[in-house]
Amino acid sequence: MFIRLWLALLLLSLTACDGYPRDTEGSTERARQTMRVGVSHDPPFVEVRAGQAPSGTEVELVQAFAQEHGYTIEWVEGGHDQLMTALLDNRLHLVAGGHDEDSPWTNVGWSRAFVLRGPEGGFARRRLALPPAENAWQLSVDRYLHARERTLR
Repeated sequence: MFIRLWLALLLLSLTACDGYPRDTEGSTERARQTMRVGVSHDPPFVEVRAGQAPSGTEVELVQAFAQEHGYTIEWVEGGHDQLMTALLDNRLHLVAGGHDEDSPWTNVGWSRAFVLRGPEGGFARRRLALPPAENAWQLSVDRYLHARERTLR
């Protein structure tokens, strides 16, 4: 009798579990509609020119991530502080361009670091800014970066 009761409680508790990790603001689900990406001018990784689509190696990385997941990107150009504020308000899915290890933006989420070939053949450590507490979204971005780690150089 005790074992049956224990199994029934176990099954009941398992059916109550939702998928983990979760996003507190639904970033992953919203990205399926349109992935909003903030970009600030940071050549050669992110180049923003009036009347043209953003370009650069970091932009190409974001485009490849979106393509692999079937997302359509809406680029949002702006100043770094403006974009980071929009990210904190969950109006953007990520911000590319201008992030280094000493960023004063400690209250946002950060992707895992990745390396891109920089100017003059050197390498640069980069990372993407992500909305805070969007754990499923961050895991998706980090898994993508991890899987491409060797090909990014």
